[in-house]
Amino acid sequence: MGDKPPTYHEATSMASPRMEGIQIVLMYFSWTDRIRLLGFPDNLQARVTEVLRRSWPKGIQDVRPFDESMEIKLRGNPFAHGGDEEKIAIRRVVLDLLDMFAKEGWGVGPVAGGLGRLGNYQAYGEKASLVLQRQLPQERLWLCVSFDSRDLIHLVNAPAHLAKAMCKAFGDRIEGCYQDFVSENFELRLKDAVWSQPTPKGAVQSRLIALQVLRCLHEQGYSLCASLDLDHGLGGTLYLSSGEIWFCCR
Repeated sequence: MGDKPPTYHEATSMASPRMEGIQIVLMYFSWTDRIRLLGFPDNLQARVTEVLRRSWPKGIQDVRPFDESMEIKLRGNPFAHGGDEEKIAIRRVVLDLLDMFAKEGWGVGPVAGGLGRLGNYQAYGEKASLVLQRQLPQERLWLCVSFDSRDLIHLVNAPAHLAKAMCKAFGDRIEGCYQDFVSENFELRLKDAVWSQPTPKGAVQSRLIALQVLRCLHEQGYSLCASLDLDHGLGGTLYLSSGEIWFCCR
């Protein structure tokens, strides 16, 4: 007869060396104003705090342990009923964090870096999570795409040629394409209130648009690195989220 399979203890002892050296940490967004860090080494926690102090316009209210995590409480309400200025600012904060992580040798993990709902804790304000894994330091260019209000796509930190390519790709489905002179974000307005059509076909059409956005990003050399729900669609007007926010890099 063939060889017997290894026992449980033999199998785990054989597998454990392959796990050595793999470092994975997790950052997640909570309540209206909090970021929690799990498994972060002290130096990386310090870098996160440094980026938040520099990038978040309203500053940090508190940094404290919470259970087995480190919790950073921001001033304002970026993850709930904050206005458009906060919605834009928190998108830029996440871009700055992702840029710092890449330079420090931490990259987003599998499944586009995000974790969906885990447990029934929405009543406690739990939102998206970002998984990071140790890797070689990298220089990346970052942007974010958000699907907002009833009919808008916003491009934050995006080059003009990408916005032009996206407008061209959508053709007559675009009602207008603008750049805000204050934020420098690009805004694409789609026809037919595509994010809120009251029919099952609306769900299909919205995903076809998302697919076209992905194709356009890839043609311009960008990859989707993380897809995050930061606020459950609360707060903002033009930046009222109608879907997860995409963070992309090249």
